[in-house]
Amino acid sequence: MKKIIVFLLCLTGFVPAYGAKFQTLDEALTETATKIAQNSFIPKNTKIAIVGFLESTSRVRYPLSSVLEDDLSGFLIEKMPGRVIAKNHIDTVLRELKITRDDIFDTRNRKQFGRLASADLIVSGNYWINRREVIIVVNVVNIESGLAFFSHRVRIRKSQFDKHLLNSENKYK
Repeated sequence: MKKIIVFLLCLTGFVPAYGAKFQTLDEALTETATKIAQNSFIPKNTKIAIVGFLESTSRVRYPLSSVLEDDLSGFLIEKMPGRVIAKNHIDTVLRELKITRDDIFDTRNRKQFGRLASADLIVSGNYWINRREVIIVVNVVNIESGLAFFSHRVRIRKSQFDKHLLNSENKYK
């Protein structure tokens, strides 16, 4: 009976659904940066490049992609000073290699990028936009091996984002 009441309250918006933890973007990215910095599988003194956040269903870079990369970079720099590669350096390397942020996940491109950018790890991810929320998944991948060291998923209420950051053509407006 108690579960039915909680379910009905969830439907009316009075109580969040079980397991629903919504955060602000800053809270979510701060938590993610902290978990990356404290992860025991990530070797100390590794250099990290933050690239390649895409909207998951369309595989397109909306303005939110750049915001995620920039903001996560800032939070990681706070937690891991001297280990995060600057975005302008990343952009220079990508231009030199004549590849996009999407192309970086090809094995050959990833390794070339790592050598030129002096990066050991890539932090990337994707996000989904639905009616109520934006779900962001952040991954840390070893450039040389392609193995993932870390993955973290966060949920943010869609209403917290400026509309121009999200795909304005999104069917879930």
